Amino acid sequence: MNLGCPYGTHRVIEPQGVFPQPAKRISNDFTTLYDNEILIDVEILNIDSASFTQIIKQGDGDPDKVGKIILETVAQRGKQHNPVTGSGGMLVGKIKAIGSALLDRPLNVGDRIATLVSLSLTPLRIDKILAVHTEVDQVEIRGEAVLFENGIYALLPDDMPQKLALAVLDVAGAPAQTAKIVKPGDTVVVIGGGGKSGLLCLHEACKRAGVTGKVIGISQSVG
Repeated sequence: MNLGCPYGTHRVIEPQGVFPQPAKRISNDFTTLYDNEILIDVEILNIDSASFTQIIKQGDGDPDKVGKIILETVAQRGKQHNPVTGSGGMLVGKIKAIGSALLDRPLNVGDRIATLVSLSLTPLRIDKILAVHTEVDQVEIRGEAVLFENGIYALLPDDMPQKLALAVLDVAGAPAQTAKIVKPGDTVVVIGGGGKSGLLCLHEACKRAGVTGKVIGISQSVG
């Protein structure tokens, strides 16, 4: 089997020896798909709010300039990882191919999913930007992306409008990871526990750590 690292280090180009998220550049060459990767036909990039605000400012509010900045970032880094804010976002697309090592997953080619891992670690290639929606921090594109073996995702429900699904799932990645890693008796500290994602993380941490654990939330006080 042609297996890559479950965490995606096999696609890191620069610097070697780091995970995809902090990497300066990763491979978005999907000519060969590793057996433990999932290939996605990307429809929408749901850009992190801080990142999109910075890009809009840099592009003087012009959607064409915003699109060009995003194209340049992905071309240089192999991912939508804003070099100024350090943040990414998430994406929506249809499954194009499933590696042979992941065929036991409840997933089929053609399923529409939202990735619950950051675009800052997701290998991405943009062939064309179709539309920039500055009012909702979204970009419609034609392109492909890869989800690593340990990457989490959500099937988009047919009975829920896409905008609503994205609003709900936009902050779902962190709580889902919290549920995955926290064990009974753990001591958990959530930095930034006052926001939507932070509160959901605290909720999951309390459930998973139980009465023998300790959960601490840290949030900036304004006032």
